[in-house]
Amino acid sequence: MSANARKKLWIGALIVFALVSVVRLVLTVQRDGLGDATLWIALVVVLAICGVTVAVMLGRSAGVASNARQNRPDVVVVPVYSTAEAADEAATYAHPRPGLMAMGGSPMALVVTGTEIEVWAGRRSTAPSWTLRRSADAAVVQAVYGTRSVDALSLSDGSASVTVVPAYSPLRAMGGSSKEDLRRAVAEVGAAGSRG
Repeated sequence: MSANARKKLWIGALIVFALVSVVRLVLTVQRDGLGDATLWIALVVVLAICGVTVAVMLGRSAGVASNARQNRPDVVVVPVYSTAEAADEAATYAHPRPGLMAMGGSPMALVVTGTEIEVWAGRRSTAPSWTLRRSADAAVVQAVYGTRSVDALSLSDGSASVTVVPAYSPLRAMGGSSKEDLRRAVAEVGAAGSRG
């Protein structure tokens, strides 16, 4: 099953669950009154909050990558989420310092040009937050992402570095990295920067 088909199946299952929950809530309230429906009300509220949070995060992730593509057309753009290490790296290398969450999870983008790897943070940025030379070494390392340690992409050129979780599939990347996304990101930061 392709990633797109799995995504559609997952979204479909969530919609069906939400509809069943709302119908059950309405029937329970009609039959037994509001007191017995408390659990279902809480479940629907939690589901709505989670849905809105995920939608906002996906929108921000798409916005950062889209902004980088608009400012740097015809180059490779790798959508990523920050790690705790990236927040420290931003404090060291970025001017001005972007507002990255200290525990990771902020949407970012890596732009691969012919000579540099640019680190973009923010949906309205007009320039990269910091850059690395294109000869930067790419490695898969353990990094802090939220409350746990996950595989992440680390790039270092000797004078600057960045550690991120690739997010070609932003929903999946919210939970941590995938080997598929890591392999693709390592290949893209090492491949030719121009798309032609």
